[in-house]
Amino acid sequence: MKATTPIGWSGFSPLAVLVAVGLCVALGGCDAFNPAFIDFVGTRDGIDVQPQGPPSPGHVVIAFRNDTVFDEALLQSLINAGLDTALTEVEDLRPRVRIQLLITFVNGEQLQIEFNDGSSTIVHPTVDVLNFPDLTRPEQDNIVVQCDVARVELLTLPAVFAPVFFETIRIDPGDENTAPFRVEVNTADPQFVVLRQDDTDQFGNTQLLRNIDIRDRPAPAIGPNCGSVVTITLSGTLRSSFEINEFGLLVPGVLNTDFRAISAYPGRFGITVGIR
Repeated sequence: MKATTPIGWSGFSPLAVLVAVGLCVALGGCDAFNPAFIDFVGTRDGIDVQPQGPPSPGHVVIAFRNDTVFDEALLQSLINAGLDTALTEVEDLRPRVRIQLLITFVNGEQLQIEFNDGSSTIVHPTVDVLNFPDLTRPEQDNIVVQCDVARVELLTLPAVFAPVFFETIRIDPGDENTAPFRVEVNTADPQFVVLRQDDTDQFGNTQLLRNIDIRDRPAPAIGPNCGSVVTITLSGTLRSSFEINEFGLLVPGVLNTDFRAISAYPGRFGITVGIR
């Protein structure tokens, strides 16, 4: 069967986009959708949505599920810096995440899409979010494409928005006349950080922990049947280490000699890809 035009939204798609599909998802009922997809949306949002009309065996739903959370210490550091506490009390609060996918159809056509999901308000209060267009883009976590899909895979590992200024600090050893003191080496602005897999040796043994276990390497979804749902799920906790800077303040940061803490920023995550 020849691949046909996807229906849905894509940040990078050169193909026609039907805005009505996105609105239909938001409203929770659309004849074109597979009941499994309606169930998927309803499960996360706690909404009991019943599919309307017959199933749609001629489509494949590709959906992103953001199951990440904020570490409490990270949120508290933002509150201490002046962030409005009301922003942290939003129900179902999740870090901002973006993922890029490549969909390959059986006839060789390909479609690149990007999903964005999570909070655009949890960021250091001195930062103007308007300077981060990727942060303020409307949330989008699904697309519906017509058959036949041969393969769905991640183009890169997901990127998570780290909302704090992260300081890398070194200790000046001083000399016989001065005591050692701390000097700021570099400060990373709030930014999207692409997650990295652990470093391993030739036998697969972990040498350095980063953000994703090598065993959690996301496998592509191969040949989903018409009417199925491909779900990419990212779980984990956005967190930061803390260090005393040159002013004696405890800040999100790390000593420049602490390679493990540097590598572990901004947290530990896992990715799963499923077809139902």
